[in-house]
Amino acid sequence: MQQPEAQARVIEEWFRLPESRRLHATDAVAFAFRLLQDQPEMFARHRERDQVDHDVIVEWLLPYLNRQTN
Repeated sequence: MQQPEAQARVIEEWFRLPESRRLHATDAVAFAFRLLQDQPEMFARHRERDQVDHDVIVEWLLPYLNRQTN
């Protein structure tokens, strides 16, 4: 899987979560760890070229965090 395809699938999975679970950076980190653990096949072919780890996934998700304004 090429990186843009992997990124698109990760973002798609992210938006399947309820909005309340997409508010903070800690939500993105937990999601990344869980995704790598539960669906390693999503990144198996991609890992041969460039390592996809939780840091990469979090970088993909940061622009999509729903930030609460006080």
